Amino acid sequence: MNYNSILPRILQTGAGASQQIHQVLASLGCHKPLIITDRMMVELGYAGRISAALAEQGIKGDVFSDTVPEPTVASIQAGVSTAREGGYDSIIALGGGSPIDSAKAIGILAKFGGVMRDYKFPRNVTEMGLPIIAIPTTAGTGSEVTRFTIITDESTDEKMLCVGAGFMPVAALVDYELTLSLPPRVTA
Repeated sequence: MNYNSILPRILQTGAGASQQIHQVLASLGCHKPLIITDRMMVELGYAGRISAALAEQGIKGDVFSDTVPEPTVASIQAGVSTAREGGYDSIIALGGGSPIDSAKAIGILAKFGGVMRDYKFPRNVTEMGLPIIAIPTTAGTGSEVTRFTIITDESTDEKMLCVGAGFMPVAALVDYELTLSLPPRVTA
């Protein structure tokens, strides 16, 4: 039996890795990122730190912070509308599994259109959406290095599994300094 491993093309780890975001964007030829996160990342100042690192390089990173803990079709559609209206060329997914999962879905729908149901399993999504740079702030889900996302259709209460290389972030910047606000056991 064979198994095919798919990982982000760029994987940087260590203290301050998240502050290298401008270099990753440049290597991808991207200039207008949308930061997708949640309200807690804004309150903790993490979204501001990423925006400031971008601003130092002359890059404006707008923030969409309306993701929800269990991503829904409605929350994804709100992000898609923001991404399309702003003409963004990339996504920075900042936070835990839910913001990163949300960013994966938003990246596909913003580029290709349709509805989330169009991309659920058994479809294997190979088309690459907007490039996603994942910056995890917790440990456990591993969403920054997986080709899966789960989105709930609130009209049917179905948790839709969406699978394929198209959902894999192109880069993951794993910066342990962003986990220091968590309980010590989780950080460890």
